[in-house]
Amino acid sequence: MVSSKLRGPARAAVLGAGLTPLFLALTGCLGGGGGSDGDASRSGVFVDSPVAGLDYQGSRTPAGQTDAQGGFRYRADETIRFFIGDLELGSAVGAAQLTPLSIVAGAESVTDQRVTNMLILLQSIDADGNLNNGIQITHEIRQEVSFNAGNINFDQSSADFRTSLTAMLERLDEVGAFTDTDPRARTVVDAADAQAHFQRSAGPRVEVETTGGTLRGFEASASTWQFLGVPYAKPPLGELRWRPPQPPEPWEGVREATSWADQSAQDYTLERVNEGGMSEDSLYLNITAPKDAEGLPVMVWFHGGSFAILSANSPQYNNPNGLVTKGVVQVSVNHRLGPFGYIAHPLLSAESGYGGSGNYGQMDLVMALEWIQDNIAAFGGDPDNVTIFGQSGGGGKVYSLMNSPQAVGLFHKAIVQSGVAPLETDSSPADSLAVSEAIGAALFQRAGVTTLEQARALPWTAFAKADLDNNIPRQTYRPNSDNYYLPNTYYQNVQQGMPSDVPLMAGVTNGDYTTIRGALPIWLQQRSADYQSNQYIYRFSRVPPGWDDLGLSSCHGCELPYLFNYPAGMVQNYLLGLVLTDSYTRPVIGDLNSNGISGTQGDPADIYASMRWGAQDVAMADLLMTQWSNFARTGDPSTASLEWTPYSLANDALMEHGNDGVAAMTTGVAESP
Repeated sequence: MVSSKLRGPARAAVLGAGLTPLFLALTGCLGGGGGSDGDASRSGVFVDSPVAGLDYQGSRTPAGQTDAQGGFRYRADETIRFFIGDLELGSAVGAAQLTPLSIVAGAESVTDQRVTNMLILLQSIDADGNLNNGIQITHEIRQEVSFNAGNINFDQSSADFRTSLTAMLERLDEVGAFTDTDPRARTVVDAADAQAHFQRSAGPRVEVETTGGTLRGFEASASTWQFLGVPYAKPPLGELRWRPPQPPEPWEGVREATSWADQSAQDYTLERVNEGGMSEDSLYLNITAPKDAEGLPVMVWFHGGSFAILSANSPQYNNPNGLVTKGVVQVSVNHRLGPFGYIAHPLLSAESGYGGSGNYGQMDLVMALEWIQDNIAAFGGDPDNVTIFGQSGGGGKVYSLMNSPQAVGLFHKAIVQSGVAPLETDSSPADSLAVSEAIGAALFQRAGVTTLEQARALPWTAFAKADLDNNIPRQTYRPNSDNYYLPNTYYQNVQQGMPSDVPLMAGVTNGDYTTIRGALPIWLQQRSADYQSNQYIYRFSRVPPGWDDLGLSSCHGCELPYLFNYPAGMVQNYLLGLVLTDSYTRPVIGDLNSNGISGTQGDPADIYASMRWGAQDVAMADLLMTQWSNFARTGDPSTASLEWTPYSLANDALMEHGNDGVAAMTTGVAESP
């Protein structure tokens, strides 16, 4: 692993800020040392993430355990053996860095099943389940692994190896050896996830100073650095459930940023849709930045899923070959969802001190934007040029922030994609709070609790199960007027002046939900006469040629694979049931690769092949990335060859991204349905 450490204050430690990066050996990063004496003790580190509590012994170095930073001692040309209790892992000549790949005899890559299985074991038995804190092997874990040493065989298929670990993890769960914030039983790490984490950890690395401490990111592509699972608030656990977010605790030493943090607590059947586990400990963000970034516009993405499901932990939303290639720093944010982020309750309103409750998920986003203001310069971003953008529920989150006094000055442009709704003209803040309090009261009743103490003592899974068992629609949860984050209704803000009247892009797809397409012209009519900043409106109609042959329109979310330059995102759209015919049925996709499973049955390869993604799709992706990043840079999405006219009630100006691959100005916002 090569490590580049950027020194100086956080706001000056800009990636590629005209300075030559200082490349250090990992032991230098961790404060290790060595001497010229061939028999002098030297220091190395054992990583996937740094592994603490690993037993080791050399031919001249006495037995010991790796320290909290994964450090071990060795002498020149000495072979070091590594163990977990009675389970021998392997050996290698001592070096500044050793890994499972280093110590497996004859292994040439991480795909060697012995290496993959060792990674699976190490990542699965980490005491707190958070690889960004390193891998911690406690005495209790060591004893159980040692007891099972005779049954642990690294040289078998990863599927069989994972099965062989299940009983051991169950016993560790039973004795309380794991300290995860997720109350569910620990599961064995997938082979692909284990390999991916190792590749991130073992490649080139970079360190950045933040207000909380030093972060160590990784090379996501030849031209980008990435940082996963960056904490922006304290975990909202226990007494912090249903309270405004609190600033994060600083950490000592270097925090790894190679592992996806947990997705936010929600319908747990959706966990496999995105990356990482799932729990209430989810107030983390992900950053992708060009290596030469300095003072670049910042684009902050809020994911969709109403206000209740899904996650920012998506390869699509964090694609290093996407928007960042157009000269921006991109951030994706996780926050509280559904019953944890968007309920009010009379008891919560009584304890709040401001006579209201709700909007905790939106307040999380405010704190994330505050963190970005304080820290994004260290990653090459300009805190004075921040654009927030989102699709579906993410677009709703953007518009909500535009209406909140708490978010004023934290962003400078906004993009609302398929996230509009008609404004309620006859609703008061009291009405809004009452509706949300009723939703919270119904939630407590479903969960069988009557006091806040009881409600805060329940595991998050109890609320998720109560909603699943009662078929509660995800649209139930949404922001409300709470006398704090949102003092007024949206329509009152239209009349009195938006707290954040900033340049705005908004639009829909031509095959979007009819409610959203119908809402766009109403929304614009209600608010445009009083809006001071430029507005740019679009309709996205492109579908790949294979799907055009099936008679499909561009679905809800079908612009995202273009915007993020991630064609495989269309496969997820199909699997999530978003890709529908005009009769609202899933299009039939056959067994195109003759593997016995059709696309309709869920074969991703067939779904991908059916699109026939081609040159026009590549060009459309480039256009969207250019327009969106130009808007983030200047407030105007026009390109050198295509001017985008700002919308007004008089001109009805609309940018049509046509199915023929051609984008052009037209009119017809009022004809959106």
